[in-house]
Amino acid sequence: MRKQRWLTALLAVALLLAACGGKEAENLEDGCVLWFCTPAGENHGPALISQPCTLENPGPEELLTALLAGPASEESLSPFPRGVTVRQCIPDEERPGVLLVDLSEQYGALADVSLTLADYSIVLTLSQLEGVEGVEITAGGHRVSYRSHQLLNAQEAVLRDELADTAS
Repeated sequence: MRKQRWLTALLAVALLLAACGGKEAENLEDGCVLWFCTPAGENHGPALISQPCTLENPGPEELLTALLAGPASEESLSPFPRGVTVRQCIPDEERPGVLLVDLSEQYGALADVSLTLADYSIVLTLSQLEGVEGVEITAGGHRVSYRSHQLLNAQEAVLRDELADTAS
């Protein structure tokens, strides 16, 4: 059973990395963006898309709260379960560049691809902030045990499918 969970988690990450083609984050000089899921039923294209954020100079907790509030556009969907709230969003004192994000217990209900998409929506959104190089996410103070690794960074997400770009 544990092997199946690991395999599922690895396949979910591979799926996300293969399916995250699409537009890249806009330059922060133009403002920050929030990352959401594309609507279900789309067969091809990006799994995650960005949407402009209307906050000016947000901090990590404000940006995360805006992300959890959901998209303003009908072209994207929230990857988060209802009722998820920010319990804590602070820099790790022992690891510069790492944000420690603790969300309410509802986040712990996510698994597989749903967890991967929600994780990278958070990571891509928060990594726009100066000095944020990685994010560690917990739910109700507990790590998600079936993640392949706990420290997540934006470089792990493939935002352009180079092969699809050359096939056009």
